[in-house]
Amino acid sequence: MNILDTFLQVREKDRSIIQIIGWWEVRRILYNLIVLVCGVISLLIMSVLTDLDAGEELQEPLAIISFAILCNLGYSLGWLTEIFMKRTKTYGPRMFKAGLYFTLFWVFIPAIMHIIFWVGRGFEKLN
Repeated sequence: MNILDTFLQVREKDRSIIQIIGWWEVRRILYNLIVLVCGVISLLIMSVLTDLDAGEELQEPLAIISFAILCNLGYSLGWLTEIFMKRTKTYGPRMFKAGLYFTLFWVFIPAIMHIIFWVGRGFEKLN
């Protein structure tokens, strides 16, 4: 995680509201890329463990779009809470990581459930 720590550094302790929002918004791209890559991995795991007929979908596109919107609304809570908290150099990076880990937990829950069911079925694909 040293690469992530380097990217999450806060240079100044006393930042304005605009600087705080800017810090978070620049990192939103990284957050969304990490969530996207992990989401694709999760979907791939589920598709490998599921036997679908042609034309059937594993996921509901509306659910994926809704999840992405909810993730970004939750991400906005990072800068919103930092504005009202005592400003430190560590609050933003800690909240970024906590929010990212929380989101990735929810991203991988469906894949983990598919793995558990796959093992429970004796390593047979779900129809």
